[in-house]
Amino acid sequence: MSALRDIRLWAVLALLLGLAGCILGARGNFNGLLAAWLATCIFWLGVPLGAVTLLLVQDLTGGRWMGGARPALEAAAIAMPLATLAFLPLVASLPAIYRWSAGESGLTNHFYLNDGFFALRYAVDVVLWNALAAWAVLAPRAGAEGVPRGLSWVSALGLVLLAFTAAFATIDWLMSLDPRFWSAVMPMFVSAGWFNTGLALVLLTLALAGTLRRDDLADLAAILLATSIFWAYTEFSQFLIIWEENLKSEIVWYLPRIAGAWAAIAALIAMGGFFLPFFVLIWRPSKRSRAVVAVIAAAILASRVLDAWWMVLPGLPGRAFGWLDIAAFVALGGAVVLLFHHRLRHGRLLPARAAPALETRHG
Repeated sequence: MSALRDIRLWAVLALLLGLAGCILGARGNFNGLLAAWLATCIFWLGVPLGAVTLLLVQDLTGGRWMGGARPALEAAAIAMPLATLAFLPLVASLPAIYRWSAGESGLTNHFYLNDGFFALRYAVDVVLWNALAAWAVLAPRAGAEGVPRGLSWVSALGLVLLAFTAAFATIDWLMSLDPRFWSAVMPMFVSAGWFNTGLALVLLTLALAGTLRRDDLADLAAILLATSIFWAYTEFSQFLIIWEENLKSEIVWYLPRIAGAWAAIAALIAMGGFFLPFFVLIWRPSKRSRAVVAVIAAAILASRVLDAWWMVLPGLPGRAFGWLDIAAFVALGGAVVLLFHHRLRHGRLLPARAAPALETRHG
């Protein structure tokens, strides 16, 4: 638990340094800062989205594993207002990032890609996602069994709405960076990446805190592995289909992302986001080890950060990775982690030694 207590100090330091860097960067390269902020928002949005998704799923399925995981999941869900409202500077500066908003020939007056409709869709996402986060955290629940059966339809409807809005958010924030590019698969692997992010942060916290029964830890690690496999399958499927079609309107999305340093970044993303989790967590003893799960969760989080930069930065002309990207990441990250840590301190996260009876005889 000492490591978790130290997080607050590091989060405050990250927030202050990141904000200072963003303020300095805004004076000299405002458009560059906006691009960095977009990638940052894409990553940190996964923390509450993934947590809310799992909380709603548990309302429908039940399971004792949620008893130990719920405090951390609720703490992650609490970050939803911050993670969603962080997009506001981008909504106010769409022409600086999106060519269709800047009036590029052939992309103006589009029935879908226009500033007003974009802002409306964003507003719907903010209201809906925050309402679902409030439901996931505040709705009446009987311990680890989820909401009463008569209210489970709310969580079921919430999951459907969450899936649809996350898909359209992917189209708006990522796919429309190149409005001539289209993929029906991209919303699936981006949504899987968001779920992966939230669950990985929660698992990293629980593994460091040592609060979860090893059987329950293994269950959550198995879910993390499944989502990593699904993310890898859908992302590779998109790449394979587009590469085989070799259409000018689609292949251009990949060309800058598999050239130069970005090709190495893509390899690191694949290694940390799929190969390492797959070959480690496929063994049950690994899923029951807190140290192993913590390392794998950290590797997945690192791959998700790189993935956010990889999806955003190469698609913007003349935009390379730089210190602004790190400043934006630690600024918003420090704020999210502070909220997460504050909720954990006031939750029911207890050291594992306080509940030895929860361990199984195999622990």
